[in-house]
Order: sequence, then structure tokens, then C-alpha cells
Amino acid sequence: MHIRTFATSILVLALSAPANAQTWTSPDGFLSITPPDANTFQAMPTPPPPFVGLWVSSDETMKFGVMKMQIPPTIKLIQSSVEEGFAEELGAEVTRLPTREVSGHEVWNMTAKGPSFEITQAIVRHDGVLYKVMAATVGGAADNESANRFIGSLSIAEPSKQSAAQPVRDLGGGVDLHNLSKTIGGAGALLGIGLLVYLVIRGKKSRQS
Repeated sequence: MHIRTFATSILVLALSAPANAQTWTSPDGFLSITPPDANTFQAMPTPPPPFVGLWVSSDETMKFGVMKMQIPPTIKLIQSSVEEGFAEELGAEVTRLPTREVSGHEVWNMTAKGPSFEITQAIVRHDGVLYKVMAATVGGAADNESANRFIGSLSIAEPSKQSAAQPVRDLGGGVDLHNLSKTIGGAGALLGIGLLVYLVIRGKKSRQS
């Protein structure tokens, strides 16, 4: 009986897969994700930089997005410093989530929780570019299932090809790696939170009027 139920579940998932198989790819073709449910989220046609992709929930309490920024290609970031910058930017405790490897690229995952918000981000770099996949909730109950599905859908089309001639360095060049990593960790976090707060306030005013 259990086997029959399991087989039925697999069949249902297989039949529904084409409807959910649509992916979004970054303009440079490097990174892809599965967008959140179109019945709940609306894609913003022109997201504010540094976002290259942005989806806002119908109740305007959740925002899922993809950010892209330039970084020195031969500088090695410090994971703990990235997390520290993320925590300082939001004024919240940050929890490190398991790191995973996607097409040879290391993806750092972390989440921060405050009194009225929760934001999770995955960070991956490629040459002189760093990408953040972010899921933020402000003023509402966090949909962890949707957030985890969005963050976990990250895929990379181009395998890692780190050149031996240009190794990623731990030190050198007079660069403060700790502060650079902190800045990158916090970059965009408040922008995402601020945009959601604005949307929530705007929505409340519209309903009151």
C-alpha cells in the first residue's frame, strides 16, 4: 500500500513538473534559478541595481532576488567576515548554513533573523563577479519552504575554471580582506529590507484609503 502511494506521488510530481520547470537565467547566462510561484509572486521588469532579478509577493511581505556585483578576481574572500558584515548590516544574528558545491563553484549560505524580518542568502563568485541569491521576508510569516526552494534551485551553466596563473589569493596588494568581505556580506541586505518595508507601508496606506 505504501509503495502504491509512493508511486502515485511520484507520478503526480512528474505530471506537474513541466508547469514548474521554467527557469530564470541571469543576463550573462552564468546563473539560473527557479522563480517563485507566479500565483504568489510577481516579477519586477526593471529591478533596482544591483539586482538583476526580483520577485515580490502579492502581499508585498516577501522579496526574492538575484544580485550581481563586481569584485577583484584574484582576491580571496573570508566567509566569516562576509557573515559578520551581513550581521552588522541588519543588526541581527546570522547563522551559517551548509556550504555546497555547484558546478565546481563553492556556494556560501547564511540566514539572519530579526524581530520583524528574516533573510537568507546564497553567495557564489565567478572571476570578477559575485552573485547573491536572496530571499527576504518583512512584516509577515516567513515561507521557509518557498525560500529554501528558491535558494536551493541555484544552478550554474559554466563549470569552474580557475586559472593556475591567477590564483585566488589570501593576502596581498594592500587590500583589507576582512573589511572587503564584510562590505560584500552586507551589500544589498538593507536595500532588500528597505524596499519591502516601503512596499508594506505603501500597501497599508492604499488599503486604508
